[in-house]
Amino acid sequence: MVLAEAVIFLIVVAILLRRDLGALAQLRFRGGWKLTLLVAGLFAVQALVILYAPGQSAFQVVTLMLSQGALLVLMVLNYHVPGAALFSLGIALNLAVMLANGGWMPITPEMYRFVHPERAVEVQSRAPDSKGIILPREQTNLWVLSDIVPIALPWRRTAVSIGDLLLIGGAAQFIFQGSVRRQVAKASPMVAQTGCPHLSASTSGQRGETLESDAGRLTIRKG
Repeated sequence: MVLAEAVIFLIVVAILLRRDLGALAQLRFRGGWKLTLLVAGLFAVQALVILYAPGQSAFQVVTLMLSQGALLVLMVLNYHVPGAALFSLGIALNLAVMLANGGWMPITPEMYRFVHPERAVEVQSRAPDSKGIILPREQTNLWVLSDIVPIALPWRRTAVSIGDLLLIGGAAQFIFQGSVRRQVAKASPMVAQTGCPHLSASTSGQRGETLESDAGRLTIRKG
């Protein structure tokens, strides 16, 4: 959710700065539409099993790992695209901490109270409507990679990981570096009118020959 909100904000900023967002569609992507649809489908299934299936089932964990892994593969295949390196690193860090904690993103009770002060905290339970699991810091493996960064937005509070920040950075690099306006070299006025530099040269030569011929005629008459 935070990544989606960040992307919307970045696009609005890019529009205000008059960036060429159409240039993003001209970037070359590898993997094809089949892999892209596979990744989108896995994330759709992930959203469904997270939002509507309570508990911590193996199916949920497998879906999470597959969706994140497929997205990582897609990013690695497109390492040449601006922001792909940061995005890949962010996914890898999030995957590492999730795998180290049973396939879920850990969040401490204190951080969960910051995000949802109105909800009751139950340690080792999955946070409702999220892929996070509530774990004390001392029970969290790779704690520094978990959701430890509090963010207070005007409309809500949230917590993100270092990997999430890298994802946002990758999205920003993709939008702003990929939307740089290309400057087209301007042709000379003569070339622009004729559309062919050889034709322009030929025309200039013919004009010169005509002038020389006229000058010769004048000389003969004077003589």
